[in-house]
Amino acid sequence: MRLAHLAAYSLVLCVATPATYSQVPSPEQILTQFRPIHRDVEFETPPRDDFGDCKVDVERGNGIAGFVVYGPAGQVLRRFTDTNGDNKPDLFRYYRMGLEVYRDIDSNQNEKPDQHRWLNWAGMRWGNDEDEDGKIDSWRMLSAQEAAQTAVEAMIKGDMHVLGSVLINADDVRRIKAAPAIGRQLLLSVKDPSAQLRKVLAGSKSLTSVSKWVRFDPPVPGLIPKEDGKADNDLTVYENAMAIIETAGTHQLVSIGEMVKVGNVWKLTQLPKPLDADNAEVQIGGILMQPQLTGGGDNAPPEMAQEMEKLLTQLQKLDENSPTASVTPTGLARYNQQRADIIEKVIRIAPTERERVQWIEQFADGIAAAVQTGQYDAGLTRLTALQNQVKANPELLGYVWYRRLLAEYAVRLKTDDDKEQQEAQEWWLKQLEVFAQRWPQSTDASDAIVQLAISLELTGRLDDAKRWYSQLVKDHAETNAGIRARGALRRLGLTGKPLQLAGRSLDGKPIDASQYRGKVTLVVFWATWARPYTDDLPKLIAAHTKYQRSGFEILGVNLDADASGIQPYLVKNGGKWQHIRVPGGTDGQLAKDFGIVSVPTMFVVDKTGRVAGGITVDNLEQVVASLLKGQPLDSLSRQGAAGLSTPRN
Repeated sequence: MRLAHLAAYSLVLCVATPATYSQVPSPEQILTQFRPIHRDVEFETPPRDDFGDCKVDVERGNGIAGFVVYGPAGQVLRRFTDTNGDNKPDLFRYYRMGLEVYRDIDSNQNEKPDQHRWLNWAGMRWGNDEDEDGKIDSWRMLSAQEAAQTAVEAMIKGDMHVLGSVLINADDVRRIKAAPAIGRQLLLSVKDPSAQLRKVLAGSKSLTSVSKWVRFDPPVPGLIPKEDGKADNDLTVYENAMAIIETAGTHQLVSIGEMVKVGNVWKLTQLPKPLDADNAEVQIGGILMQPQLTGGGDNAPPEMAQEMEKLLTQLQKLDENSPTASVTPTGLARYNQQRADIIEKVIRIAPTERERVQWIEQFADGIAAAVQTGQYDAGLTRLTALQNQVKANPELLGYVWYRRLLAEYAVRLKTDDDKEQQEAQEWWLKQLEVFAQRWPQSTDASDAIVQLAISLELTGRLDDAKRWYSQLVKDHAETNAGIRARGALRRLGLTGKPLQLAGRSLDGKPIDASQYRGKVTLVVFWATWARPYTDDLPKLIAAHTKYQRSGFEILGVNLDADASGIQPYLVKNGGKWQHIRVPGGTDGQLAKDFGIVSVPTMFVVDKTGRVAGGITVDNLEQVVASLLKGQPLDSLSRQGAAGLSTPRN
């Protein structure tokens, strides 16, 4: 959609050449067809009845050209400008009450905006979109209020990309010239924000998907002089900023925590924390604004502090050479093992219990990751020993227990014996259930329950799967797992109901399943990376070729996050029937609405538009032939996901 949006802009300016000014587009065309890349800004659009009183003028001069749209009162509404004379717009501006409030900037003139600015009434944000995917990757300018609002709203939406853009990072630490020990503490505080966010949401009743930002409530900012030894620059810091949100008509406090100014951008040094009635403790001072209790700012004995500094330096060097995406399983296992070896020593001399817990969690994460590569079975013994060591801390025990479970399952599956694999699967299901019952509100509970429900569904235990999906919806409704579980329950009950499925095709045109009424239709959720779909494709193509003239069609629903590989895949493998494109891939709205747990997922729709039952490529032709004759699928309606085919990884 965004590329089509820009292509249309290009057409608009191409007709604005001096020889063809008479072909200027109408106000209605511009006001109804074009919108900012980012939608969180209020800009002015008059009522449609007033479009006739608006006008479009051509602007040119000083090497630039473009259109300006004026409202009924003569106020500027839009201004689209070509700044480099190539007849393509690269500056798209939107106005409210005569003032510019937002602009999309295509600074490299490739018809894809890479900068976005909010102005005047809309604030002062200025963001960079390095990969031009419509998401802010970094900020050039961001006020403290906007940084806090961006963080809280990202948490409400579960948008880790946006949240990460306002958390302090390694480049920020270098820019403020933080002392090495302070820099490492800052980065540790924001490490693994996804896990931290799951923990925050699991423990909060006030921050939910329906929460709304109200306002920022900071204290007076403080100045940390460079003489304090925390950084080689003076630092401007909010010690503990607060915010107010509204949830279901009730106002709640959110602790934004410590914030530090990095150039023209304010960054958070920790994730915001909602202050629920039973969780209203506010930490005084953050990492930067902590008093120095000894001359060196460290309560540990000098030799212990030196040892900690040495270990953290080793860890930093290791992380600076962390594996790339092309690393082999052996290389990844070696990296995680080496990292865990260092962290294990850090744990022994961590100065506070809070830091010790954080390092233990990192150790467990690293060892579990190494074991799951299949190249470090010995790590399971280390995790089991760690599990025994942390028994006194129930919450930490749950964290380690779950990672030991993941590691042990990976080890148990390393067999070619069918019986042993079946036993491993049965053990896995039992252990997931034990964890879900013992730590129902833990950070990992929603992940464990959704894996349990998915495994039960894939093995045909649909009633048990529904029970756990229902628990997810009840206890973890606002998590991604809870949202997907709600879709899975809907999908499990589709048989016999009219199919409601609509979206945009690969070329941006609207598609609705109702268009296939009168035909037998196979709906298949697929992705280019799903090997089982590629394996099934020849049989799908064969059935389509054989029965299409008799009234059989296939409607694909593509779940690739990156659309660039779709057309090459279709050219190589076939399957060029119509496809609905799901923005966001497996995290997209349609995938959540249908609770897609594995790809491909297929089901068949009869001529009346109702879901008839499940399908696999093995019984595809039999099912299609029966439905074309108007015969019911009673025997098939009991297989797979309540009539849907059993998905496969």
